[in-house]
Amino acid sequence: MKNRLQSGESFQWEKTGVVFEPNVPGFTHGSHPCAIHYKDDIFVVAFTCRDSARKSHVFLSYATISNGQMCLTGTPKLAMPPGAPGCFDCDGAISVCLIKHNEKHYLYYVGWQNLPEGMWICDTGRATLDFVNLTLTKDFLGPVLGRDKHNPLFAAATAFHVDGDTWHTWYNSGIKWTKTEEGWSHHYGIHHAHSPDGIDWTCDPGMCLPFADEYEYAFGRPTVYYSENTYFMWFAHRATKNIKTYRIGFASSQDGLKWDRNDAIAGIDVSPEGWDSEMICYPYVFEHLGQFYMLYNGNGYGKTGFGLAVLKDTQ
Repeated sequence: MKNRLQSGESFQWEKTGVVFEPNVPGFTHGSHPCAIHYKDDIFVVAFTCRDSARKSHVFLSYATISNGQMCLTGTPKLAMPPGAPGCFDCDGAISVCLIKHNEKHYLYYVGWQNLPEGMWICDTGRATLDFVNLTLTKDFLGPVLGRDKHNPLFAAATAFHVDGDTWHTWYNSGIKWTKTEEGWSHHYGIHHAHSPDGIDWTCDPGMCLPFADEYEYAFGRPTVYYSENTYFMWFAHRATKNIKTYRIGFASSQDGLKWDRNDAIAGIDVSPEGWDSEMICYPYVFEHLGQFYMLYNGNGYGKTGFGLAVLKDTQ
């Protein structure tokens, strides 16, 4: 990947189609997919579905990867419903990142609370994944990263990397809410924090990526992959002067703090027609046997499910 970055040429993501089309009885959507290797060509995939009250639930499924294709196996299993009344995740739990550390596997998730007038709060929780029983056990009832003196509105961590004994996360922190004719509008950006254990975090000041212009106001779930002493980030962003919906951008960094943004080489965009023709968002990049893959959502923030793309020509 680094050679392509140095050449300045665009990454070449080849879409392979829809992996999950929402079909769980009583639920809609299939958003924020993430995956982690289990054994052989088998992965565990976590994703988020909404119930009739629009509350998010985390589902797990086994999946196989073969010949550049991912196929879910069996029936998706409900693994994490919304939390207890009053808890940070009482109005929903959203899957964002699966990560391995010291032979344990964790799902970081975003807990959702609704506020009056259409506003909301989303902070970060952690759960332990059991591969065999396909279950999630919350490590804590409260968030591991959330509202505090540095993050007055919310702190939704979605990308993680462990370097020795240091954990890194790139998270969305709320900047402000503004009242418009259509209602309250949110503004939030990507920030960085570090931790000795993945639980207690020290937040670095400022946004990792500034907004591109006066039209852009939000970054959707970033994904970060570290390789060849370089951090590669794909992220969703909105909006532009002419486009209101999410698109996927790209940035790179040598230290994970200072980023060079170059959306022109992200290598993936909306399709001319179909399930991802209006929007493309929530990327999740992972590697298997030297091949890089991206799970991502299309129209309606995952209402049409999630698909897979394969990175071509990584040399």
